Amino acid sequence: MKKFILSASFFLSVISANAQVQRWAVGFEVGEPIAVSVRKYGDRNALDLSVGTYIGLFKGKDNYKVSNDLLGGVGVMFNGTYLWYVPLLNDRITTYAGVGIQVNSRRYYPNRDVKSVHTTNISTGPSGTVGIEFFFGARPASFFVEGGGYAELIPKIFYFNPNLSVGLRHNF
Repeated sequence: MKKFILSASFFLSVISANAQVQRWAVGFEVGEPIAVSVRKYGDRNALDLSVGTYIGLFKGKDNYKVSNDLLGGVGVMFNGTYLWYVPLLNDRITTYAGVGIQVNSRRYYPNRDVKSVHTTNISTGPSGTVGIEFFFGARPASFFVEGGGYAELIPKIFYFNPNLSVGLRHNF
């Protein structure tokens, strides 16, 4: 029994040590956009990759490419953001900010009056994010609020879409 307890203790300490070195998080956010994200933490930085969709919460029906084009609210987005963060209050709260790049596949309607005719296009441009994350005691979960925006460069130059979302992450 002693060997089992010692072996289990050693095994758990090795897993804990590895978990502290390889700090990852998987999360879900709602708002604009709705997305699933994976985050890899470094010492004072992180890489955040997310996949989601815009629902048109802030800019779903605006003119898009020409004066009569209507942007559809649904599409798929991929975002990669490099973040810098600052822990506060004994690492219970973290603030962060970063820049990245976003690629979207969205539908737009060349003629507002004909909903059966649409075009799907790929767009890309830079994105920016700021946020605050609250960690729950000994649990590996965290709650976050983040905002920012995406400025499309291709195909519509400087088309801006604001982002604001809340979510939960599981940190391991």
